[in-house]
Amino acid sequence: MGTEPETGAEAREAAARFGLAPPRRFLLPAILLLLSEHPGYGYGMVGRLRELQLGHVDRPAVYRALAALKQDGLVEATEPSHSSQARRVYAVTPLGERILRVWMGVVREEHAHLGEVIRRYQATGRTDAVLSEVESGWLPDLEMGWSSVSTTSQWRRRLIPLEGGDHEATHSAHPVGELTELSDASSADYLSSPEAAAPRIFTIDTERSAVLIDVRSTVGPISFGSTGVEGSLSASVVDGVVNTEPAPSGWLAVDVRAFTSGNKLYDAELHRRVNSRRFPKARVELQECIPSTPGSRFQLRGELTFHGVTRKTEGTVYVESLSEDRIVISGEQVFDVRDFAVPSPTVLMLRIFPDVRVRLHAEAELTDG
Repeated sequence: MGTEPETGAEAREAAARFGLAPPRRFLLPAILLLLSEHPGYGYGMVGRLRELQLGHVDRPAVYRALAALKQDGLVEATEPSHSSQARRVYAVTPLGERILRVWMGVVREEHAHLGEVIRRYQATGRTDAVLSEVESGWLPDLEMGWSSVSTTSQWRRRLIPLEGGDHEATHSAHPVGELTELSDASSADYLSSPEAAAPRIFTIDTERSAVLIDVRSTVGPISFGSTGVEGSLSASVVDGVVNTEPAPSGWLAVDVRAFTSGNKLYDAELHRRVNSRRFPKARVELQECIPSTPGSRFQLRGELTFHGVTRKTEGTVYVESLSEDRIVISGEQVFDVRDFAVPSPTVLMLRIFPDVRVRLHAEAELTDG
């Protein structure tokens, strides 16, 4: 009896399925790797291979691979005299060790190619690429956008306590590479170009928004991510452009408890240091929005509350209109965690530097009708 033909939707779904599987012939170097750690039985190899989490591994495939490796002289098999059962113990031969070294070069090349695929996906900057980075717990090979020397002295000028301080003087001290504001004349010309419209309320879509924290450490870059983002923006948007007259207002909050790197040890140390149980939210209140260049780039100023400490801060964001009722807000900023009374985390021999880069990617939907 024949099977029923697939519908169009079912066929498309089947074609889109992707199952994790080892690279072609990867089972052979994987077995050599495990046997180089210590000899073992063929039956026990199945469970050890599954620990590598590279797809389905069955017993017949393992025994076929062991037979091929033995025939090529890469492994040898012995039967222990103390056992009543003829259970062969496999071990790597000297030739197998040399071949494993060559195979590892191929694996590294495969890894580099797959890494390039991931980097290109991240470089699209699309919402799903950002969410995938957070949900997958990637530890990406990031090109860090700041010096390996602490930028505390540079960035501290942009973080002023609420009590006292010359706020205007700080705004005039722009770090190298920071975007400057438009002149009064060009700003006025730009602001007068969109037709005046009443502000509308855009609410952050929590399922399409994420915040990532990139840190530098003695073992390389580490990225923590959270999709626990909420907030709203009141702004006039005309033809996909945010009008800063009247001035936009809004807020954004992030669930600190939801930050994860995919490494339990790093996560535990992060949450211990920032005391996420006592201070579960980080919140930004928007106070000023100034166009940096005509189009979608804006300089924001406001107050950031994190770890129970509130600081004035500023940064540049991009605002893109996806449709008449949906916008995307993205940007990044560097902070020194010591300005928020957070000691620089240290895990065993791992040291994490205090200057961190915070990246925001948020989609907001019109909700006031």
